[in-house]
Amino acid sequence: MKKILKISIIALIVFFANIIYAFGIFNIPYNQSDPNFNKLAMRVYNSGTSYTYTYGAYTYNALPLTTTMSGCKLISIIRRTQGFPKPAYWAIENYKICGGNIAEVKNTNMAGWNNLPNGIKPVINNTIQEARQYGKATANYYGYRIIAKTGAYIGTVFVYVLNGIKLESMMRF
Repeated sequence: MKKILKISIIALIVFFANIIYAFGIFNIPYNQSDPNFNKLAMRVYNSGTSYTYTYGAYTYNALPLTTTMSGCKLISIIRRTQGFPKPAYWAIENYKICGGNIAEVKNTNMAGWNNLPNGIKPVINNTIQEARQYGKATANYYGYRIIAKTGAYIGTVFVYVLNGIKLESMMRF
């Protein structure tokens, strides 16, 4: 009887721990523990250009993604840990900055090409073709926003997939 009670208690603890994690109660935004995120977001907001910063074992890439219709700027900052090239070791903060004030911050883990909805892939491919022709292009797909911009090298296109203000995927074609 005691053994069954112990197993039941452990199962409940595991169950509630998963619920707490899923709702993000312990998912503390990176900008609260690392002040470099907010500083870089404001620097990119004020300059309008991307910025790369290295501090210790971290490399930060701050990217101005787009401007909303209300004039707010969406900026993503990706912090990579030196020696770990995989996205599992990236910290990503997404900012919505309006009138010089940080209006919203959300952290995210990038989904990557394979984890995006299947219907969005043809839209991304069409957006890439349009960006190759005109230099940049955007598209919307059921709450996702696809932004494609040409790079410095001829034929290179950078694609950013946003879900709200969260950067879901970043790819180079």
